[in-house]
Amino acid sequence: MEKHAMIIINPSSGTEKSIQFKQDVYDILIEKDYSVTINETKKENDAKNFAIQASKDAFDLITIMGGDGTVNEVINGIAEQEHRPKLHIIPLGTVNNFAKAVEIPLKTQQAIDVIKDPTEKLVDIGKINNHYFMNLVNIGAIAEATYQVTAEQKSKLGSLAYFIEGLKKFNEKDIFSVKIKLNETTQELDAMLVLIALTDTFGGFKNAVSEADINDGYLHVFVFQEMSTLEILSIITSLVNGQLKDQPHVQYWKTKSLAIETSPSKMTNVDGDEGFSTPLQLEVLEKHVSILK
Repeated sequence: MEKHAMIIINPSSGTEKSIQFKQDVYDILIEKDYSVTINETKKENDAKNFAIQASKDAFDLITIMGGDGTVNEVINGIAEQEHRPKLHIIPLGTVNNFAKAVEIPLKTQQAIDVIKDPTEKLVDIGKINNHYFMNLVNIGAIAEATYQVTAEQKSKLGSLAYFIEGLKKFNEKDIFSVKIKLNETTQELDAMLVLIALTDTFGGFKNAVSEADINDGYLHVFVFQEMSTLEILSIITSLVNGQLKDQPHVQYWKTKSLAIETSPSKMTNVDGDEGFSTPLQLEVLEKHVSILK
């Protein structure tokens, strides 16, 4: 029976390497007896719409050549479909949080070669209101700061660029009220940042959220309360060491679903891009998508 694969390329991801490697991917897929369709994104939601089409046409595989934003769009395209193609990810973005979390090779040729002898891993995805995410949602200073990172900063500093902007914002002490309903309780507290993680990778740091696993069936919720500059520096160390929940100014819960309200209303960052404003409903969809690695 003929197998069908779709290559979805974001030509503006990373250093625009995607076009150069397109032929390699195509050749290997043909060798593996796939009939191949190639689609390049030109605008927002193109990757999502291509993925919807691949699901409806019962494609076996989608190869994604792009960053976290492109992966997020593809996941939003397949999440609600009855047939969900397997995903082969070739990470070409700045941070590539998801690829790091799933332990997909970050070197392009190695990521391409996964398709020659792949293993499958079923991973959780998250639902936020009526959209889907695969890595994390954050609310507060760092979330807002990420929209101020320029393309030049990203190419020079990578994930560090987000961190630097976030630290500037953190120092402004933007405190807001949070009400979280989870595990049949309601938590009310003041926060500088709320982080809801599906994977262990945050800001490009693998194992930053050591409690989380890519398919453990939980959302991991961290609320950062008011801190001094010194305490913020201690938080950065704990991020690198994966000891976030042990910090005195961090509250931690794990849950299958939650509802969150803030006062004032805050904008979220979802998988590295601008998301939705609060209030929010979130839940986890266990082992919902199959990734090749």
